[in-house]
Amino acid sequence: MEAEIVAIGTELLLGVTVDTNSAYLAQQLGTIGVPVRRVTLVRDDLAEIVTTLQDALGRVDLVICSGGLGPTGDDLTREAIAQATGRPLEFHQTLLDDIAARFAAFKRTMSDSNRQQAYVPQGAHIIRNPRGTAPAFVAEGGAAAEGRLIAALPGVPQELSYLTENALLPYLRDEHGLNEVLVVRELRVSGLTEADAGERIADIMLGENPVVGITAKRGQHTIRIAAKGEGREAAEALIEPLVELIRQRFGAYLLGEETVEQRVARLLAERGVKLALVETDLNAPVYRTLTETSAGKQALVHATIQPALAPENHDYPTLARSLAAEAAALKSDARLVLLIEPGEGSFKTVHLALGTADSPQIRYLARGFDWGLPQASDFVATAALELLRRWLEASGPDAAFEESEQPNRPA
Repeated sequence: MEAEIVAIGTELLLGVTVDTNSAYLAQQLGTIGVPVRRVTLVRDDLAEIVTTLQDALGRVDLVICSGGLGPTGDDLTREAIAQATGRPLEFHQTLLDDIAARFAAFKRTMSDSNRQQAYVPQGAHIIRNPRGTAPAFVAEGGAAAEGRLIAALPGVPQELSYLTENALLPYLRDEHGLNEVLVVRELRVSGLTEADAGERIADIMLGENPVVGITAKRGQHTIRIAAKGEGREAAEALIEPLVELIRQRFGAYLLGEETVEQRVARLLAERGVKLALVETDLNAPVYRTLTETSAGKQALVHATIQPALAPENHDYPTLARSLAAEAAALKSDARLVLLIEPGEGSFKTVHLALGTADSPQIRYLARGFDWGLPQASDFVATAALELLRRWLEASGPDAAFEESEQPNRPA
């Protein structure tokens, strides 16, 4: 079985309300082995909602709606599902009694408009709502979508989550035999471009189970493996061969389940490394990232943060190396240097150097970054910490430390 989610409400399309319900529902459906293939936002327009639901029922076995079950004139989900499935709405006195009791408990008077919340499509499985006034339900798809299901949940997140976990998922498991499990494993990669990383797994991203994908964030990449099976062990058995294949293809670029900042912080603590830092950026991306963890704070024994230096007065590659070579003089095990070379426009060259107290070797890199991007500081921090990680692990391709005096502009 596959699912689509339809989030209903004009406020979602205006950007007034952020749709967090769909992400939650996708996660929960994974616990019963139901992958979500599409999420649609639709405004409070009856004809548009009906068309959206009919289209979804033509593609998947399960459609879940959130929102539009309130008592006001723009709450149209009940009527839309009735039209989409060809099942007229039926009034249920027990549901109206539940709503009235809730108002009475809060010492408030129920409005006549709340009566519309006691209507559900004919023959639907009713889910009573002890957390609010909007009952949920699951209806059959109708003649045009025989055997397919459409569920309606209130849009209030607290009500939606309670009814999903305590009523909808048990109903789908018990009454429709949805007992598979969707397991997701994430592996992180650092030190490669997204294109390079994607090329290494291009062939395994074509499978249907497991499904493999890649996303980028902060200059790092997450490889996601999702597998469906009859229980967690069965799903894990499908995932494990791909994990091993990914390990072989990425080698030292693979971080496992850690981010590069987590890996560096752990290694600094395990090895008792004393680190000195130089940054010519008042935003201090490396310092900020390192000191997010207690291990990073403890390792950092000396830090110099200052504005960028004037380009006409400095040979940046030589200066970066000479500053990195001062690790021993600062009574540190290593000194990480990040110098930003001012340039025309937003494109800047960043010079990275790492020197250690026990070796004359200076590891040096020059990379180009677009400082017009809001996440530029995150990319710079990742590049610097990747250099530090390679030294801490004393592994990885030598190319990771090759000198680059004229960095290529990013595409």
